[in-house]
Amino acid sequence: MSVPTLYHEAFTYTAPVDGQYPRPWMTDLTDLTQADCFIVGRNQRNGYDVDLVGDQTRHVDALFNRNGQTCRGLYEQLCETSPTRQNIDRLSERLKRIGAKVLETNVFCFSTPMSADLTNSQRRVGTEIFEWVYNRVAPKVIVVHGAGAAKDLARIDTSGCRVIEMPSLAPPAYNKWHDRSEAELDRVAAEVRNTLGHEVA
Repeated sequence: MSVPTLYHEAFTYTAPVDGQYPRPWMTDLTDLTQADCFIVGRNQRNGYDVDLVGDQTRHVDALFNRNGQTCRGLYEQLCETSPTRQNIDRLSERLKRIGAKVLETNVFCFSTPMSADLTNSQRRVGTEIFEWVYNRVAPKVIVVHGAGAAKDLARIDTSGCRVIEMPSLAPPAYNKWHDRSEAELDRVAAEVRNTLGHEVA
């Protein structure tokens, strides 16, 4: 799958739903097809309100880190950094240090106060978007955090990709195991390294 084709398809898969743009991933890669490791949660807290983002082209350009827009730049402009985002950053940095090319995503890429607030439409469209991203990029390994996300991911065909489960990075569940988080993040990074065959840089 070429990046231009993926970019073109993104306009279909990120069309507004319920007043927000789906946010299918966060990455610093400019060529998403190079991603070999997904970090997967259930759904995000912070949404991309259509009125705040503006034109869909800006949103898609940010997703692909092109034309002066970046994933992280748009996020930081629109959202207050959440505790979950900080925890995902910690994991992502560990994975990058062992050579993984990381793309962060969710099974359902829509924002709700709690995952239980997801509508049936958001779940259906979110699953379609996840499957699109997964099939186009074809990562070698997925790190899924949280029992709910793992359960939702299990309903999707990810055969051929190793799935590594870990506890949720989102409070309040994270608060129950934060005292051992360093060891857990190290464990996950070691498993990803072994799966990808990378050496620590």
